Amino acid sequence: MVQIGESVATLANPLEHLVACHRRIEQRLATFVKAAAELEARPQQALEAIASAIRFMDTNGVRHTEDEEESVFPRLRPSLSPEELAFVDQLEAEHLEAEGIYTALKALVPGLPTGKDTYLKLAERMEAIYRKHIQAEEDLLLKLARRDLKAPEIDAIAAEMRTRRAEKPC
Repeated sequence: MVQIGESVATLANPLEHLVACHRRIEQRLATFVKAAAELEARPQQALEAIASAIRFMDTNGVRHTEDEEESVFPRLRPSLSPEELAFVDQLEAEHLEAEGIYTALKALVPGLPTGKDTYLKLAERMEAIYRKHIQAEEDLLLKLARRDLKAPEIDAIAAEMRTRRAEKPC
């Protein structure tokens, strides 16, 4: 629910949109973990929940990472200090690490509920990485973006985000 005076998380407000997407990613990560607990008692429902979370991550999750790596990070880099550049490099490394874990997790899904323990460990690890990563983005990356990105750059990011979604609809 939008509060009076609060920015609306639409593509017209790309930085707020990224934050709103973080909440949706966190929900899907929680689904991966919670579904593991249901695999034995309610396997069909658990697998459906996992499949839905995978669809989200394979579409919106991918676009979110592209939004950051192709639109936000490149525009920020020229204005950043060496320490801030190292921070953005770390965020990109975390994207790669999370993607590797996600790929391994998806590979286990066809065999579930066999392999549930390994699946759960990967889901928990992925959730922990993202939790730390999202917090860092919201604590520092967005502060840097709000400090350094001017209206034309924000508008260009918004346009690129709209184009990405038109090219690869859900």
